[in-house]
Amino acid sequence: MSGTLTFTGSSSLCHILAVALVCTFCLLQAEANPEVKSPKILMPKSNKIKASLGKQLVIPCKADPGFPDDFTLIYWLVNNSFIEKAYPNGRVRESEEGVYTKVNKTFIWKDLVFEMVTSEDFEATYTCVVNNPAGVHSINLKLSKSRQRKHFEAKKKRAVRRRRLQQLL
Repeated sequence: MSGTLTFTGSSSLCHILAVALVCTFCLLQAEANPEVKSPKILMPKSNKIKASLGKQLVIPCKADPGFPDDFTLIYWLVNNSFIEKAYPNGRVRESEEGVYTKVNKTFIWKDLVFEMVTSEDFEATYTCVVNNPAGVHSINLKLSKSRQRKHFEAKKKRAVRRRRLQQLL
């Protein structure tokens, strides 16, 4: 028995026809429904996300799919690479896609989850992408170091000073 495999090209033709059929269906769906539109990212609203070194972080990406949810993709990139490729150890990963409805309107989301923020994470550019047959919307963001700890320590020092003053009076 030979280990040779021969392709006649019919498999590729079937794939091309399947893609063409799906695209045609999507276009017909878009033309038949005037409410179908490009997706729009609703969150995050800022392109800078506060993060603390060594802490866990979750960045939500929420969007209006603008199209039936089955035809909309939502995903994260880091420096234009897929998360799984950039972080094969899973320290940074995407959550499962979520879908919810509010006042008869459907929304989708996918979180970017950092098990522990490292210094290299502050140098990267993260991108949430939502696409459907009507269009694509993306937002780039960077992490910025949180000053929460310094603020908390300053607040604590002020409280100690106040107590000392009260004891003196």
